[in-house]
Amino acid sequence: MIIDSHVHISRYNKNAASLEEAFGLFLEEMEKNGISGAIIIPDNIEGSDNIVDLDKAIELIGERKNLFLLGSPQIIQRGSGELEKYKKLLEEGKIKGIKLFPGHDPYYPTDERCLPYYELCEKLNVPVLFHTGENSGDSECAKWNDPEYIVEIAKKYSQLKVIITHYYWPKMDYCYEITKDIQNIYFETAAMADAEVVEKSGGIEKVKETLRKTIVDRSDKVIFGTDWPMCKIEEHIELIKSLELNKDVEDGIFWGNTKRTYNLPL
Repeated sequence: MIIDSHVHISRYNKNAASLEEAFGLFLEEMEKNGISGAIIIPDNIEGSDNIVDLDKAIELIGERKNLFLLGSPQIIQRGSGELEKYKKLLEEGKIKGIKLFPGHDPYYPTDERCLPYYELCEKLNVPVLFHTGENSGDSECAKWNDPEYIVEIAKKYSQLKVIITHYYWPKMDYCYEITKDIQNIYFETAAMADAEVVEKSGGIEKVKETLRKTIVDRSDKVIFGTDWPMCKIEEHIELIKSLELNKDVEDGIFWGNTKRTYNLPL
């Protein structure tokens, strides 16, 4: 079994004529790559014809029992004003956690407007996922999501499940060193097999080395994700398989850790 914990439904590179068609493409990719379940991350841009927001994602998923959602609060536009909305969605099980986009949007993880979301997620035992690292073609944005701020949050909210995605590329060594002793920080592998990420981060062996070190430290806190459609599912599956882990550890990364961390009914 494989759960892809980081998927967007979008018309990336004009891959589809509509969001419905883009969703159909993802279902085909799931079948082709043996993906048993997935977590879809809606964008915090509402009403776009190019990427699904939360309402559109709920509509597309329908009654499918193997697809799940995160919430994406608009911190810049609404601060913590959507807190009750997301509390209700979490309590009803319509979303399984919160995704924040520092770096896509100009705010730090320590921004006071984010704190009520951390308190809520800690109370409800659901994760907060942080976008980290550069954006393609934009290195300056990484100042907003430096893991030093995420460490600060993880220490302040010691029972909160804090997930770092993209491993603060290209500074993966730095991310590992600054977070390695923080036990409530988890890592998710989205984009770590992408050609641009690999090249700028020091090559595929450097990426593998970082993953191996993390797995030695906390094999139960490494989570499989891809960042489809920007990144290829098959390349991320191959990245994990190339580490030649024992079956229990590999199964944990591919599905067990995700199921447990996000409390998925799979």
